[in-house]
Amino acid sequence: MFFLIDNTMDERHSRLLFRQNPWWEKKDFTTPEFERDLMGDLLKYCQNRQILAVVGLRRVGKTVLLKQMIKKLLVKTEEKNVCYISFDDIDFQRYEVAWDLINYFLEFSDGKGMRYLFLDEVQKLPNFPDLLKTVYDTEENLKIFVSGSSSLELRKYRETLAGRILSFHLPVLSFREFVRYFGLRDEIALNENMIREYDLHFAANRARYMELFIQYLERGAFPELFDEDDEEYIKKYIRESVIEKTVEDISRASRGNENVVYELLRLLAAANAQLFELVNIAGNLRINRNQAAEYVSLLEKSFLIKVAYNYSVNVSKQVRASKKQFIVHPSIVLALLDQPFSMLEGGGIAGHLIESQIVGSLQKISFWRTPQKDEVDIVLADKRLLPVEVKYQTYINKKDIRSLTKFCEKYGVGEAVLVTRNQLRRGGTDSIVIYYIPAWLFSLLGLP
Repeated sequence: MFFLIDNTMDERHSRLLFRQNPWWEKKDFTTPEFERDLMGDLLKYCQNRQILAVVGLRRVGKTVLLKQMIKKLLVKTEEKNVCYISFDDIDFQRYEVAWDLINYFLEFSDGKGMRYLFLDEVQKLPNFPDLLKTVYDTEENLKIFVSGSSSLELRKYRETLAGRILSFHLPVLSFREFVRYFGLRDEIALNENMIREYDLHFAANRARYMELFIQYLERGAFPELFDEDDEEYIKKYIRESVIEKTVEDISRASRGNENVVYELLRLLAAANAQLFELVNIAGNLRINRNQAAEYVSLLEKSFLIKVAYNYSVNVSKQVRASKKQFIVHPSIVLALLDQPFSMLEGGGIAGHLIESQIVGSLQKISFWRTPQKDEVDIVLADKRLLPVEVKYQTYINKKDIRSLTKFCEKYGVGEAVLVTRNQLRRGGTDSIVIYYIPAWLFSLLGLP
């Protein structure tokens, strides 16, 4: 297939555009077979008019996801009606150049059929919301997909694109996705039949699951590291390709001090899965409280951390109470603090790392802490209220379940979970069922 080159477009730009769209010239292009769970959600919304935005931490696979979508669409769509533009190229990061590229596609595509426009790393384009709004409002039979790092969420695009865009978060990879990549069964249900299902489908491969779980904690958040074994390379990759780049994004968006943002992240990593106070953070970094609050908020919107509130049925009370913060994956903590992977084998900090890994894989979480110091690590309150305590240790005693039972009694809950190192059984009291579940198996539960 051959298209005339638009004389108004720079020849180098046109060559690069064709290189980014090899299907225009009937050339093959390959994508990884492994697909993220988000693919199913995106496919469901393909028929809607709105722009679909995929946002997430750097290096989690946003570009690959878009190209896999293109591969699926080309099965039933004319090649000239699918266009991919990556704004990683610095020349493309000019508004007028972006207009030329998009207009070139719109002119030569077939407007009678559905057309698909993919804009990758769109946050690198100045004033991109205005461009998206104009194209969306003036073109029929056009479905737009965009991807971006956290900056896409940080920009004030919601007002400009109100009603025109739907955002989807592509998180770090879950353990379920990780084991599926290696060909193992990836889901188990939390119910009275769980132990029987474990015996039937998981027990025979227990050693392999446990081996993969440690590998997942070390590097499983990022697809490019799946088959990498060198510890120093893994930590260097995460520091330079994920952490430092995201800190640069935050500093640019906030016009803040890059070194302060980086040291803040180090402070949070050192206190991972613990309560935090903005006043203390501000004092340690010698900045004011408002700056500390802004940086913490930006780290959360950049998907490097999650902030959890103390569970309460009273929302205003919940907001006023102390908060906990979690780095979204243990590998980021290990890379940021340059800690050895062997720490995952022990106790102490390993428990906090497991807790943050669990939180990182869940959507809506809180914790529970009383003035009497009773505490439950994680509270899930989406489809049902479920308290989860993490005790990543071999031996469990009655003291370890005390807070779980108090929470259940206070809120009338009949089930709770204790995440262990290797115990799997059902216990509890006459009125409360407590599931003792190894961390690796808990990470395969189909929880929201």
